[in-house]
Amino acid sequence: MTDENTSSLPAIFSSTNEKEQQVLECLKNVIDPDFGENIVNCGFVKVLKVSESGKDVALVLELTTPACPVKDEFNRLSKEFVKRLEWVDDVDVIMTASPKSAMADVPEAPPGLRGVKNIIAISSCKGGVGKSTTCVNLAMTLAQMGAKVGIFDADVYGPSLPTMITPAFDKLEMKEDGTITPVEYEGVKVVSFGYAGQGSAIMRGPMVSGLVNQLLTTSEWGELDYLLLDMPPGTGDIHLTLGQVVPITAAVVVTTPQRLAFIDVDKGVRMFAKLEVPCVAVVENMSTFTGDDGKVYRPFGRGSGKSICEAYDIPHLIEMPIEPGLSSGGDSGTPLSLSDPTGPIAALYQDIGACVVREVAKINSGRGPTAALDPDRRGCLKVQISDVNDGLPFYVSGSSVRKSDQSARAKNSDESPDILLTGERVPDDLEPVSVATVGNYAVSVTWPDGFSQVAPFRVLRTLPRL
Repeated sequence: MTDENTSSLPAIFSSTNEKEQQVLECLKNVIDPDFGENIVNCGFVKVLKVSESGKDVALVLELTTPACPVKDEFNRLSKEFVKRLEWVDDVDVIMTASPKSAMADVPEAPPGLRGVKNIIAISSCKGGVGKSTTCVNLAMTLAQMGAKVGIFDADVYGPSLPTMITPAFDKLEMKEDGTITPVEYEGVKVVSFGYAGQGSAIMRGPMVSGLVNQLLTTSEWGELDYLLLDMPPGTGDIHLTLGQVVPITAAVVVTTPQRLAFIDVDKGVRMFAKLEVPCVAVVENMSTFTGDDGKVYRPFGRGSGKSICEAYDIPHLIEMPIEPGLSSGGDSGTPLSLSDPTGPIAALYQDIGACVVREVAKINSGRGPTAALDPDRRGCLKVQISDVNDGLPFYVSGSSVRKSDQSARAKNSDESPDILLTGERVPDDLEPVSVATVGNYAVSVTWPDGFSQVAPFRVLRTLPRL
């Protein structure tokens, strides 16, 4: 098709061309479900072409990620609405993506990481809950969705990836310049200490942190949409090192239904909050099973995942059933999401993938609520939420925020959010030490008694305003 009118559109396009205006008005009917805005105002329409005949339209939609779970819907609806114009015979839509790079704001980013767009931590804080299984299957799912993906196995003490996947060549290669070439499996780049030919490591914490740092930062990751960090259990030196070395975009927390898992995961969520890393989803493994009678049972009761999501306003909970194929797939070196890509377990991993993609896009948009200390109003938090107080900032007292704590400590019947860790009652003039917005859902608050609180915006919006 030859073209008469060609426009490279800005973030929000305006045109004096009548037919372009008509097309754009039609496209404003296509709404992004996550941003709640039409694709024109979101800046997704990058190129608009009308043929010389004036009967054909070609569009380029540039999304925030190639793994966008609604890209096919955008394509279909764009064609449907534009074809309603009487003068249009045909509509051609090309989908592209231009994700924001996580390393773009890091001035001294390691060369091998400069092409990484988003870094996602997969964490459990407790061993044996299926974290590595979740990480590997999620990585394969994101790749199936069209993303370029990598996995970094940060568990030097007990690397899992050499067991869970079977690449044709399973040794890391070091070039003369000291950089490491990742192993590849089904299009996913992988780095693990287990591929260094060393097995598991026996060494002290500071040495391990240095080794993890070296493996991550000297590897040639190339262009990746998502780099998944398979974190070791716990909340130790490795977690803090990774949080300081690279800008982690978001975290996915893996747990099981047991009460003890709630306590451990609570520590992990607050650790990520201190690092200003939002938790965007909780995956609860071993949640249910289907009996011979076709009924779904919860052998461990309704579990910790729901409690964690409620306490910290984490937006997504995915309950994974007890499925022998998940374990056998990991043991055989072929993840279930690959061996049975159309099965019910793969569908659940697709749900997790869609959650991660959407929440990361929201985080990168910078459109979420905010909270901060105001030097002119001591002891107060200055909060701004788009649909509260007409979008204008409002203030809540530090004491009311502290008393609203919903963490595992506050839920313990022996303690109360009205009591400081020192045993004293929360004073009315309690002042936070620091406040940081964590993603779109919560605020990390550090208090003088050393307590670290994660305060969801859902709670802040209900507190008395000053």
